[in-house]
Amino acid sequence: MSNTETTPSARLQEFQGEVDAMKVDGGKANPERTWLVIGSLLMIAGIVLSLISWLNIQGSGKGAKTDDFLAMGTLGLVLAVVGAALFIVMSLRRYFRFWLVRLIFEQRESTDRIVGKN
Repeated sequence: MSNTETTPSARLQEFQGEVDAMKVDGGKANPERTWLVIGSLLMIAGIVLSLISWLNIQGSGKGAKTDDFLAMGTLGLVLAVVGAALFIVMSLRRYFRFWLVRLIFEQRESTDRIVGKN
């Protein structure tokens, strides 16, 4: 390995300085992680609720109790779908943020190579 591969370029150091100057702290207040957990819990609660209602409906006749279980099962399915959507959206937000920072870094490195800066 050459010396240029082990030491960061001036442009990389400038980029790191700009990121540090933003003073963004994602560790203490990380709403995506919270929403990710909420989405997971909604999915699990929805599946459990639907399963419970399905098991209680089996073998029962028509009546008010059956209608209550049908409503509970529908609510469970809605919770599972909303939880899955929330989980997917928050996962994609996190991935796209990483992708965007990486893209900016690579474009700056590419510009430095074209211009001839180290």
